[in-house]
Amino acid sequence: MPFPNTKNRARGFSLIELLVGIAIISVLIALLVPAVQYSREAARRTQCKNNLRQMGLALMNYESNHGVLPPSRIDVSVFPGPVIYQTSWMTMCLPYLDQTPVYNRYNFQRTWNDPSNLPATSTTLTVFLCPSAPSGRRTPGPTILNEGQPWPAGGLGLCDYGSMNAIRPSFYLSNGLPTPQLGLATNTGSPPSETKYEWNSGLRKNAATRLAEITDGLSSTLLAVEIAARPQLYLANMSPAVYGDPTVKDGWGWADIHGGCSLDGSNADGTKTGKARCKMPDGPCTLTTKRTPFPINKMNDSEIYAFHVGGCHVLLCDGSVRFVGENISAKTMAALTTRNADDSVGEF
Repeated sequence: MPFPNTKNRARGFSLIELLVGIAIISVLIALLVPAVQYSREAARRTQCKNNLRQMGLALMNYESNHGVLPPSRIDVSVFPGPVIYQTSWMTMCLPYLDQTPVYNRYNFQRTWNDPSNLPATSTTLTVFLCPSAPSGRRTPGPTILNEGQPWPAGGLGLCDYGSMNAIRPSFYLSNGLPTPQLGLATNTGSPPSETKYEWNSGLRKNAATRLAEITDGLSSTLLAVEIAARPQLYLANMSPAVYGDPTVKDGWGWADIHGGCSLDGSNADGTKTGKARCKMPDGPCTLTTKRTPFPINKMNDSEIYAFHVGGCHVLLCDGSVRFVGENISAKTMAALTTRNADDSVGEF
């Protein structure tokens, strides 16, 4: 009986071989996807760091030309009275960021978000945007006002960074740290108030800074930090707020004069910041809220916040950029924030 010729017959895959092949491909994909994601985030972190480095160079060039660092903001006005002069440090630095045309469109004799300034303030500038921060953001509702103006229909040029203006007594008290001398603090109240003390950082409100005033060291004092994803309000674990109007009331864009950070500290879930009262003129200071000991990545409402796992980038007064872990000690964070408290930063 003749047998069929099977010499040239194509052999197919068995079911077991097919399943093994699929399993191998699945394992390779599972290994590859995190590596791709990590590579992309590494590239985004590098771009974010470069953004801050460009801002640092702009500030150093400003200082070289004027002999001082700019104020974090100038606000010579009494709302709703006449505005004499109003601008943010970012607006003042635009010519040093190759943005002179935008600078020339800005009217300094109007509030920063006056409709006449929208041709400038609505401009998106990539140097002020962290690529890790979400791009689609909730904007303030029509009843939320900033300097008397609602969020404009055409939007504003967003910003994921802000000046480091000051540190307040609540952060020290929440972490069991002694406060620096009140004589070194600025009282921002008008008239002076027991609840308005703060110790200045690299930039300060309504006053320029000579580098010689930063006696704690240029490499040990913060100049600017990440405050990402505004105007949408984000809380701990990169979670958007869902209660009330989930937006912040300032820090709406790079031109916003209130876009800086004064460190109060936050609670663990980011829903509260601290408050304190200091008896004038020499103290003591007492905490008037529950403890808010956390400095980084708990809320983005005028507190340090980034969308990088484990920490954020900061710009120091010598122009260098560092990545600071969110588990940094409170003592080190406080020392980094003050400019002239004679405190030691150490390694970070």
